[in-house]
This record gives sequence, C-alpha cells and structure tokens, in this order.
Amino acid sequence: MLRPAAIALWCAVVLAPIHAVADAPVVVVQRGDALSLIAERAGVSVAQLKKWNGLQRDLIRVDQKLIVGPSRAATANDKIDWTPPFDYGDSPSTTPETHSAPIAAREASIAITTARESKKAKRKGRTYEVKPGDTLTGIAHKFDTTIAELTKINSNLNPDRIYPGQTIDIGEPRPEVTFTLERGDTLLAVAKRYGVNSRDLARWNANVRRGRAKPGTEIRLYTRVPVSPSEAVGPTNRGRLENGVRLPPHPGYVIRSTARAYGTEESTRWIVDAFDSVNAKFKTRKVIQIHDISDRNGGRIRHHKSHQNGRDVDFSYYQDKCLRHGCPFEDFKPSKLDVARQWALLEHWLRNDQADLIFVDYRLQAKLYRYARKKGVPEAQLRHWIQYPRGKYEPVGVIRHFRNHEDHLHVRFVCPYSDIRCRR
Repeated sequence: MLRPAAIALWCAVVLAPIHAVADAPVVVVQRGDALSLIAERAGVSVAQLKKWNGLQRDLIRVDQKLIVGPSRAATANDKIDWTPPFDYGDSPSTTPETHSAPIAAREASIAITTARESKKAKRKGRTYEVKPGDTLTGIAHKFDTTIAELTKINSNLNPDRIYPGQTIDIGEPRPEVTFTLERGDTLLAVAKRYGVNSRDLARWNANVRRGRAKPGTEIRLYTRVPVSPSEAVGPTNRGRLENGVRLPPHPGYVIRSTARAYGTEESTRWIVDAFDSVNAKFKTRKVIQIHDISDRNGGRIRHHKSHQNGRDVDFSYYQDKCLRHGCPFEDFKPSKLDVARQWALLEHWLRNDQADLIFVDYRLQAKLYRYARKKGVPEAQLRHWIQYPRGKYEPVGVIRHFRNHEDHLHVRFVCPYSDIRCRR
C-alpha cells in the first residue's frame, strides 16, 4: 500500500500547477527524459524549470507538459498602419500612416535575426584521414559539422566503428550563422528552427549551456538552412517584396491564384505552421480559401491598397458547412462560424506574436471572445489580443473591426526582424 507521503508526492508531480501565462514555450516529456536533460536541451536551469512548473522535486512523468521558457510579455503598440486591405474608394487622407521600427518576428520563442556567413576561408581539401584516438564526434566538432551530415555524405560509414587510416569525406563547409538571443529564446527552439541537433548547438556554444542562454547572448551555429531569402521593403501600402516565396500547397487550404500567393519566407512558413497546428487538433478536416498575398515582386496589386510587401493575407472564415473547394468568401450569419477551428487558427499566430493586425468583423469577434473565455484564456491576455467588447471603433487589440470583413478575415503579419527596411 502506498504511504500517504508517497501519494502526496505523486499528486504533486501529476497535478503540478503551471505558474506561467499560456504563451510560454512547452515541451512534452518523452520516455528516457530527465529534468536535467530537458533543461540542457532548452538552455535553461533545472531550478528555472521547477519554478515555471511548480515542481518541488526532480520527478517527472512521460507525456507531462513542461514549460521550458519564460512567457513573452504582451506589449501594446498603438502605431498601426491603418491602410485598409481593399480599395473601397477611400481617399489617402482617410487612412493615416504611422510607422515604427521593425519588431521581432517570433515563432515558438525564437527571434530570427540578421545572419552572416562565416568569414572563415573554405577549408583546403574535402577529406580527412582518421588518426588514432579519433571519434566521429570529435571529427564533426573539428570541421564544424554533425555526425548526421557525415554519415549522409559517407553512405558506408559506420559511426560506431572508424579506424586509423580511414578516409572520410567531410563535405563542403557549412555557413556559420550568428545572431543575438532575445527575451524568450531557448536553445531548443533555435536548434529546431535551423535543423541542427540540440547537442551540437550546445557544443558549439558551451558558454551558454545550462541556463545561461540569456537575452543579449550571441549564438553560433553551422547550418545549410537559410535564415530568410526574402525581404519586405517599405510599408504595406507603398512597398515591395524582394525574393518573395510562393505559398506552398497544403491540405488545409486552397489558393485562388498562385501568381498572387507570394510572401516573405516568414509569413509563408507561419501560414503553413498554423494550418499544421489546426489540422492536428481536429479529427475531421476543413478547407478554407486563401485569396491574395502579394505579387512575386510586391508593389501595387489590383483591388488592393495594401498587399504590397508580402505580409498581408486574406482568408475565408471557417464555417459549419464548407464546399469541397473550400469555405467560400461569402457573408454568413455569425451562428454559422466554426468558432473552435477559427480560434485555433488565430490563436496560433497570436501566441507566437506573428500577427501585427487581424481584421475580423465585430459580430464575429464576439463569438471568438466568448469561446476563448470558456477555454480559459485570461481576460488580461484577451484585452491585448482582441478589440471586443470595447466597441468596434476603439483602436485596441490585435484583432480589430474593419468594414467589409463579413465574408473574410485579413491578417497582417509582423515585420521579420531581419528585414530592416520593412515598416509597419
């Protein structure tokens, strides 16, 4: 029989409260994990994990959700580019423009900053002869690469059995990427974004392991994943798009015109990530329509005042009944809104601080607000996220009312951090 103390300890672990707001990064405990291993992968300390998750001891269980980073504080910014997404006949004087410095484009607690390729000269030769005492880990470290890449290049290589005199192709040197951590960044999120192993990232940055990944710390890694090939230039109503990325197909949406489906690399990736998240939450699948983003090079686009720098996107609403080719761009009764799916989509961008502004009809905002409250979203968080119930003319919230959005919603994504010529 379990003693009362053991029962209390088990309950404390299983029912441990999470003392952090809902926008903090979370991981799910896997078999073989330990609190110290999770802390190392996330670049935080065990003490921090205990504090964020209300843990008294190191005991954790499989499938337990753990907060692995601080929440991102909501910061209000009233300087919004109020350029309407469609040309409704307004004169330019009715749409005042205000601009500010670009803000961080965050995804799952990682800020993408300007990166530069390593200035090191390319190494002479592309092969290495194994010396006595060598290990594949040591060779990977010496040439700023990974075991996975070495085994991929050398198909017959056994990573557990190398011998002196053996020749290993080390491949072309990978670019070195450096950037500065911002608030909320973790090594785990950095590794995921750039497609590297968290252990390699920790090895390349030994000085920031075990809780020392603080804002302002410079991180170094070697990756072939591009930081961002695109750039949003200028404001949404007088801008352009350089090296635009076309939105790829996805089972969660249909694209009306691929010629008008170009955006920044970040915007297109955030769209795909959001629909991946929605589809993973629901057993049945619904498809919505995506109309215009931007032309390949941005600039003026027919029927729009904005949509010029790859950050504005039009989506049909999720509805109770949708056609085979996607939920239509048609006016409908608020009672027909598939509020669960719609909130799941919008919440993904809101929690990751990826949406600068979202136009949603005020009647539909009411449905979203009430649903979010029932799901436990704190009222203080909703005050930052959504305009309702303060009135459709109050300039507050990320989600705001703008006329003629009964049949679709409009998302304006934030300026990517690395796009220094982007203006809100």
